Amino acid sequence: MKYRSLFLVFGLIACIFQHNALAEFETFTNDAGQNLEAELLELNERGDTVTLKMRSGKQIEAALSAFSSKDRRRIREWWAKVQADKSILQPESRLDISAKMNRKSKKGIYDDWDYGIDDRTQSFFPEVIIQNDELQKFKENSVRVVIIAEDLYYKDQRLVVSAGTLKTDLLDRFKTVLESTPFRLRFYEYDDSYYGDYARGYKYEGYVVVIKNSKGEITHTKASKTKYLTNMKVIMECQAGEIYDENINRKLDVSPNSYFVR
Repeated sequence: MKYRSLFLVFGLIACIFQHNALAEFETFTNDAGQNLEAELLELNERGDTVTLKMRSGKQIEAALSAFSSKDRRRIREWWAKVQADKSILQPESRLDISAKMNRKSKKGIYDDWDYGIDDRTQSFFPEVIIQNDELQKFKENSVRVVIIAEDLYYKDQRLVVSAGTLKTDLLDRFKTVLESTPFRLRFYEYDDSYYGDYARGYKYEGYVVVIKNSKGEITHTKASKTKYLTNMKVIMECQAGEIYDENINRKLDVSPNSYFVR
């Protein structure tokens, strides 16, 4: 039932008997000075009707014009905050996150399959794809993208080849594609059954994606290997060209070799 005036609403106070400790009940006043205790639920799209919940559990609608000027202002401010909170990404928000490297290879001068030599430079054009499955737009998010390569000679070392943060809104029921910083890697592998294998350079190993909402809170993470997520401080602060241990937990005091092509 929709009320055009709160005077009918105040008549319901006499039948209120059930207390709900979890609800946020407030006292409202009309221009005649009559009081009503209820919980705010919603302000309609036109901004002229309020849905309220009484202590009895009954929901009613009341015209905003029936409230005092002070309460009208309070209700509008409350609804603006509710709408703003809805645009903040939450950990339970349904996002599907993936990444594509879009690599292109170019042979090196020593590339020769007859002698088991594989020498090439690979160019990468990474993309992060975020599918928002919610019927809600999430504003002002940051997306941290870190890409990691394996050292073919020092097997316990990993090179951060790309690390950056992108800003984006996530539109409702929409796929967002973000282009991260391109990079190049060179590797040289010699396969010989008599003298043994020989390898130098770097090969792509994996990625990490970390999403923060507009409040700076981490809400979603995705990694090609879960071990990359054990030290989030490193992931958020690392820079391209830095060397870490194989789990990306500890920075090593060494520099990348010449096979890292900037």
